[in-house]
Amino acid sequence: MQVNPLLSIVIPTYNRADFLDYCLEVHIPLAKAHSIQIFISDNASTDATKEIVQKRMDEYPLISYHCNETNIGADENIERALKYPETEYVWLLGDTYQIPSEGIDYVLNLISKNHKKYDAIVFNLANKITDIGTQDYTDQNALLYDLGALMTCLSCLVFHKELIEKANFLRYRNSYFGQTGIIFEAIAERSFYIHWIQPLSVSFINHPLLRKDAWHKTPNLFDITCRKWTNFIFSLPVSYELESKFKCLINLGIISRTFTFRGLLYLRSCNILNYKTYKQYSHLFPLLTIKYPKLIILLIALLPRGPLLLLYKSYMTFKRWNRGNYGTY
Repeated sequence: MQVNPLLSIVIPTYNRADFLDYCLEVHIPLAKAHSIQIFISDNASTDATKEIVQKRMDEYPLISYHCNETNIGADENIERALKYPETEYVWLLGDTYQIPSEGIDYVLNLISKNHKKYDAIVFNLANKITDIGTQDYTDQNALLYDLGALMTCLSCLVFHKELIEKANFLRYRNSYFGQTGIIFEAIAERSFYIHWIQPLSVSFINHPLLRKDAWHKTPNLFDITCRKWTNFIFSLPVSYELESKFKCLINLGIISRTFTFRGLLYLRSCNILNYKTYKQYSHLFPLLTIKYPKLIILLIALLPRGPLLLLYKSYMTFKRWNRGNYGTY
């Protein structure tokens, strides 16, 4: 089978065999339509990942599987995944995400019919951004201001091979946002083209038997969205304006819903937000939200959890019922 030289998909994974199996089930037909290679970088999984991949390789021979001898951490595994293909562009895909059905066609049409060499192509995430139309970015500060927070989602990113080859991966190792950092580092002081496509969205895998809490619903949330995120943004090159950095800081709290009112209530109901986490991270809150002052967040952190948990469960039950009876809510 002839390999498409323009685009490949890479999937870093670790101990999520069920998700990976369904991810491949969804994406093999999309890849097969254009002879797209799929590279899987297994970070020394201890579950049935290898068996799942071997089963899928029988179905689609353009799957390549690489398994690390030991767990090398998420950032380095992503780096290895990006460096495996030799195609002109590489789509970085998380094993719990699915790309839009028209996504591959869009990328191939864009890069084959356009004379521009794009450093990266950015897709929307669950239609979170509706007020910024499809466009080519050539200004680094505008890109950081508008899309920097959304670009933390690795599955939204398609990289040009030259950016990968020249990327300073080590600088952003263990930052939690390495896939974002290498882009903004690469374009900091040179001309570039990055294409943003608003109507097409990457989404979470939708399967009734597969449930995964995103990082913004785990106990590590405040360490990631407060300490690591702030450190990451202020580690970006000095050519980025403070206005763009501050706006990008705030945007992550909106996109992840960490610093929305409903998000804060949910985090309190799960005890992720409490007085202890408030005291630990409150010095960073003024950088991360201007809508909810520290006092408001403190009051939410002190609310009794029981009624909030009951309210949230009732809301989710109503939401599922509404979807079942009236479609998408």
